[in-house]
Amino acid sequence: MGKINLTPGTPFEGKMTFPPPAGVILNNTNSNTTIPPHQPVLCKGVLADGKEDSWLEYVPEELPAGKKPPLIISCHGGGASADLQFNENSWWCVCEAEGAIAVFPNAGGKTRAWLSEDPPEAPAQPGPRAGGLMDAFAGSADGRASEENHHIKFLKALIEEMKKKYDIDEGRVYMQGMSMGDIMTMMFSRVCGHLLAAADCTAGPSPETALFNEDGSLKGYDCPVPMYQSRGELDNIVVAKRPGQEVTTRQDVNAGNREFWLRVNECDDLPRLAIRGVNNFAFYTGKKANLVYRDVKHRGHGQTLDDSFWAWETLFKYCRRNPDGSVTCYDSDFTSTGDKTAVAICDGAQYAYVRNRKVKLEAPVFSEALTNMDFATREQVEVKRDLYVPVSALSQFFGAEVGLIKDGKGAIIRTKEEEFEVVSESVACLHGGFLEAMFMPARIRDGVLFVPLRWFAEVIFRRFVTECDGALYFSGHYGEMSKDMAYLIKQILA
Repeated sequence: MGKINLTPGTPFEGKMTFPPPAGVILNNTNSNTTIPPHQPVLCKGVLADGKEDSWLEYVPEELPAGKKPPLIISCHGGGASADLQFNENSWWCVCEAEGAIAVFPNAGGKTRAWLSEDPPEAPAQPGPRAGGLMDAFAGSADGRASEENHHIKFLKALIEEMKKKYDIDEGRVYMQGMSMGDIMTMMFSRVCGHLLAAADCTAGPSPETALFNEDGSLKGYDCPVPMYQSRGELDNIVVAKRPGQEVTTRQDVNAGNREFWLRVNECDDLPRLAIRGVNNFAFYTGKKANLVYRDVKHRGHGQTLDDSFWAWETLFKYCRRNPDGSVTCYDSDFTSTGDKTAVAICDGAQYAYVRNRKVKLEAPVFSEALTNMDFATREQVEVKRDLYVPVSALSQFFGAEVGLIKDGKGAIIRTKEEEFEVVSESVACLHGGFLEAMFMPARIRDGVLFVPLRWFAEVIFRRFVTECDGALYFSGHYGEMSKDMAYLIKQILA
């Protein structure tokens, strides 16, 4: 491992230009920048179709002796540039740490957009569909996913150019793209996946019209590709819906992009889940290749500064394309287990996800509102909602011993240290001679005793709890559930 040296910067003030002025660092919900030890080199050349293209090359200060370096191709967003892409991610850090070489191609053309040399319309004002660029893409029968596409030919030739120039490890070529660069990476992975050991699609996503036929079958692809997909929870860009289906939310579109590679890579088993801080992960192991899905809480349309490292450490580092075209793809310690002790539930489901296994509960989960009386109006106002689980679930989730009392209207819950008693229609929890009030009372429904899960998870079992959109997740460490993770949990528990 090489050494990464971070350089203090000056905060952004005034109107930002890209690349940022020397020494300036930008940080917001869409963009992060950092200062590398040296700048990449601008290169130009005629690599395809007799046309001149340009790209940036970043070579670390030290390359490992006796080893062929891996190659990372990073594609900028629509209307952006290689300069912007280089400054808004940390591939240079990966290069310094891992002895890799990174190249940042320019799309060129009037619109600086991928997918064709020069889409027929310039970008509209910033908006949820990027105007003419996305219209041009969606109007193509197969998303211009053809080896006749100039940009595909350019990127193929660029890979060959880097192999010759730096003696690149042919089995360790990786591609990443942001926004329309995500769409370009998806397209290249479908057409020329045999050239890649893995791909990282950040922020996109691709219109489902480019991925699915009317009958739900997949549009053409070359081969399985280990895939990392990263999204921002606040990103509300919604592109063309799947043929024959109504897509109404960003989460639906993200799910379609995820589904495409899950099917190609034959990821048939349920994922391992993990929430680490704002990072929400689903790790899928496939028969042909793996998929890592990441959704970032409080994040908009963009790439986080650490996206490069998450892609590298959860997937790229463990993937190689073999000479016979197959993929060797290992799980790291983190991706192989996810959050080992985590539990997830959602409103209305009769299943829970317990330590990454789908487990049936005695009765379905339900939610109930906690209200407070407004003394000025004498009206009851909802303060929060709690999810209720059968008291027997405390045994499934925490290993506690649960025994019913009082004709099933009460329960004794025993842990190694303490004994707790609850009874229906009461907020009282008696333990160790101390009576403590839960936020919500225990309830009887259809003869089953229910308890509010969050209170027990946090107060009694000392877990970190996070909730979003009717789903609840707890583990042994801090985390914030994102909308995509809630969507995924509901899919799993349906």
